[in-house]
Parts: sequence; C-alpha cells; structure tokens
Amino acid sequence: MEINNLEMISFRNHRKINIDFDPGLTIIWGENGSGKTSILEAIHSLSYGKSFRTNNKKDLIKKGSDFFFIKGSFKKTENFKNTVSLSQDIKGNKKIQIDNKIIKKRKDLFGLNNVVVFSPEEEGITKGTSLFRRNYFDRIFSICSYDYLNSLLLYNKTIKQRNSVLKNNNSLFDKEKELEIWDKPFCINGLSLWQKREMFMNSFINLFLKTVEDFDKDLLLNVKYDLKIKTNKDFLKKTKENRHIDLFKKYTSFGPHKDDVVFLWNNQKIKNHGSQGEHKIFLALLKITEYIFLSNETKNTPIFLIDDMFANLDKERSKKLLRFIEEIKNDNKEKSQTIITTTNIINIKENGFFMEFDDIKKHHLVKNGTT
Repeated sequence: MEINNLEMISFRNHRKINIDFDPGLTIIWGENGSGKTSILEAIHSLSYGKSFRTNNKKDLIKKGSDFFFIKGSFKKTENFKNTVSLSQDIKGNKKIQIDNKIIKKRKDLFGLNNVVVFSPEEEGITKGTSLFRRNYFDRIFSICSYDYLNSLLLYNKTIKQRNSVLKNNNSLFDKEKELEIWDKPFCINGLSLWQKREMFMNSFINLFLKTVEDFDKDLLLNVKYDLKIKTNKDFLKKTKENRHIDLFKKYTSFGPHKDDVVFLWNNQKIKNHGSQGEHKIFLALLKITEYIFLSNETKNTPIFLIDDMFANLDKERSKKLLRFIEEIKNDNKEKSQTIITTTNIINIKENGFFMEFDDIKKHHLVKNGTT
C-alpha cells in the first residue's frame, strides 16, 4: 500500500498544502513547529478516521479557521486505488468519504489503507497505563479481523450497559436483579473477546520474539500476556465474586477491559526500569512487529510513518534500525513505503543513514507549514 498524494486545508498549522510521495522513501524535514508530524497525523487520520495525537478533532482545525479538510490518494496496485477524504467544522460536523461516497462509521476504513506510526507521541504504549497497551493491541487486532472488532464493540456496549446499572440510584435489591440479567451477556461477550485476544496475542508475541532476535540476538526482550479465565463457568463465578466490589465502586472491576500486557527488558518491567533509549528501541521493535503482523494477516503492506526517529537514540542504533526496517519484507516479498520526518537533514546526509541520499524524495517545511 502507498499514498501518492496528500492535500490539507486548514489542518493544524497548514493553511493549504499539497504533497506528492515516493512509493519507496520520502523524507520531510524542517524545524520544530513547521508541521512535519501533522503530515503523518493527516495520513493516519485518513487511514483510521482519527489522529494518533488527540481524540478531539477540533484540535486539528487551524487557528482562525472554522473547518479542516484532508484528502489522500492511495494505491495498492494499478487496479486497486482509492481516495479518502475527511473534514470537520468547528461545530463538530464531520464527513468521511471513500471515492466520494460518504461512510457513516469509522470502522469502514479499517483494513483499507493500513499505516504503522512510530512516533514519540506513542510513548505511552511502553511508559503509560494499561489502557494505552489495551488500545494499542485492540486497534491492531481490529484491523486484522472484523470478527475481533465486532466482538470488541459488543463487549464495550455490554460493559457500558452493566456500568449504567451499577451507577443508577435504584435500591440494592433492584440493582441485584438487573445485574443478574446483564451478567450472562457480560460473561458470554467477555469470554469471546478474551479468547480472540489470546489467540492474536500469542501470534503477535511469537512474531515479536523473532523480530527481536533478527534485529539483535543479544537483546533480551519479552511480552507477557496471561489469560487466567478459560471457561464461561469460571467467568461467571469471578463476576459474582466481584459483585460487591462492583456495587461499591459503581463500575465493573473485572473483565477484558482491565487486561494489561507486560513489556520486559532483561526480565524487568521496562515501564519501571527502562531508559529513554531502551523505551525507544522497544517501541521501535513493537512497531516493526506490528508492520509485519499487519502485512501477514491482511495481505496488505502498511505504509510506515516514522516521526523524529533520531531523538533519544545514538547514531549507530539509529542506523541499525533504519537498515533493519529497509530489509523487512512480508510474505509477499513487498517492501514498504516509508515516510520519515526529521529536524536535521544535514545530519542524516553526513552520517550516511541512507544509501543514494540524493535520489530520495525530500520535502522541506518552513515555520508556517508550507513546503
């Protein structure tokens, strides 16, 4: 998959910009505040219907404007092309179109034009709470499987309804009766999601371990995910045991929505013990695994978006990562389109990060977001 062209109007600090991309590698460079990351953010928004930096689309509207509009032209093969546009005004009215046809649900974009983003904005995956990691893996698995996505949406709907019972002002007796009704679908939908998540997690972890070994045999990294509940009977038993806690806290305290995934560096939790460089290497290897995983599962090679890769990494590790990314191929032996942002184009050239540097497509952004 590749993006050939991107148009942005009143998006972040860009007034109006139109950019063409190389099917191989494109470098976008400029000082901080010139809008480099916003270009990657726009591509991600066109791929998944949302930013990787904010959940509030109003943040994307350029100051002084009352709307934003972005449009991308994507291509998988000569016979498989599509154009996606996304717009929203300051009142919150949004419109997503695929080939000029309006779609009502963001999930209709999933799997169409896949991208993988490696950005400091996503450091919460290794540094943040369990929610960051759940959301990260749920997004990957939802792109790979509509069945997983539908199970996730159904479970989230069930949790919302069960929590509304826990929060209402009814008597304890009435709440208990309502919970008896909701506990069965909660268990069925929860276990179904857990089983699908475990299957995908096992595949991802095995691929991650292979990716780490291919990158550096001396690195000892791991991902741990343990599913302790295996049957409907055990799920229902645990739910009933936790009911008094749920009633006291007024939310459901047990289930797939409370999962965590543990990342280990030398058998220690990287969240607690990792340096800045170790966090960046771990995140990079997660993202490379994500790229391979999506390629294999969807048979659609994602676009690799790399934002400010060289921060918090020494020259040799940066070079090694870039070489590794360039060499990666999916089952179809296709290379990925890669778009990289940097503040220092001279450093990249002088240190030989890329072969045939002069032939690489480059865009220079200035402070007001123009190229």
